[in-house]
Amino acid sequence: MEVDPELAAWLRDALGEPGPFTLERLSGGNSNETLVLRGAGPERILRRPPAASIAPSAHAMDREFRVLRALAGTGVPAPAPLACGRGMLVMERVPGFAPTTARPYGVCEAGEAVVDALAALHGVDWRAVGLEDFGRPEGFLERQVARWRGQYERVQVRSLPRFDAIADWLEANRPDAGAPAILHGDFHADNCLLSAVEPVRVTAIIDWEMATIGDPLLDLGLLLAFWGSDRPEAPAMPRVQAFSRSDGAPSRGELAARYAERSGRSVDALDWYMALAFWKLAAIVEGAYAQYLDGRLTSSYAQALGDDVPRLLDEAAAFAGLVGSHTAR
Repeated sequence: MEVDPELAAWLRDALGEPGPFTLERLSGGNSNETLVLRGAGPERILRRPPAASIAPSAHAMDREFRVLRALAGTGVPAPAPLACGRGMLVMERVPGFAPTTARPYGVCEAGEAVVDALAALHGVDWRAVGLEDFGRPEGFLERQVARWRGQYERVQVRSLPRFDAIADWLEANRPDAGAPAILHGDFHADNCLLSAVEPVRVTAIIDWEMATIGDPLLDLGLLLAFWGSDRPEAPAMPRVQAFSRSDGAPSRGELAARYAERSGRSVDALDWYMALAFWKLAAIVEGAYAQYLDGRLTSSYAQALGDDVPRLLDEAAAFAGLVGSHTAR
């Protein structure tokens, strides 16, 4: 697609290139638009908020720019940020592919690489890289239920009694928070790019707009909540579910143990973090479904979100032990 004159002028100034520029939309990225930017130099990635916003915190390009800049030189695989302005972010395009697509090697190696990258992120000294004021780590875990319960109540379009039951359980069973770290905020297999050849490694963790400083087990909880279940129908993100059920995939327990070994952190309360992850995601997805109902979102994907929310809550309740037994591998 052609670039409008105002954006072209900003790109010329920000990148120091004469243009012309073109944009091509990439698939994926449900919170923000992700486009390939082509000009006189190498291909880059341009990210910008969509026309309809699910939650303001999901579109913070300035925060994504800042955390990517802070991670430069740390060894954490992340794209180099190039420019930020006009509500948009330009970064390098890193070679790699999502592990949920075709892989030239086994899912075991891919899963282990994803966990290793997460442990590396959580090992970064966030104060030393200039992120002292990037979040509010004190009381972070204690604020989570009130934060996302409020988000849900602002967008609620139907009665979902299980939401409040899980919230009450989370409050009553909250573990002691771990030492704060850089939190990606939306960490799952589809937000990692992998190398095309062995040894398998993550070439880039992407989509950092939800990053903050807080309890890093929230990242692990989301990753492993999506991992390796024999449920007949995925509660959300079916590509991630299919990937983690492939032949040879490591179990949730094996990946949790690997993370604990690499990070030195306890994973004893993992069920609580997995319950929080899906309960929080249900609050976010309900907001997107509300936008479908009022016409701001019109895709079939948005329509299907209405079914995802109850499934996510069912899974969260299972992690919490409020219903049945959870059939995790």
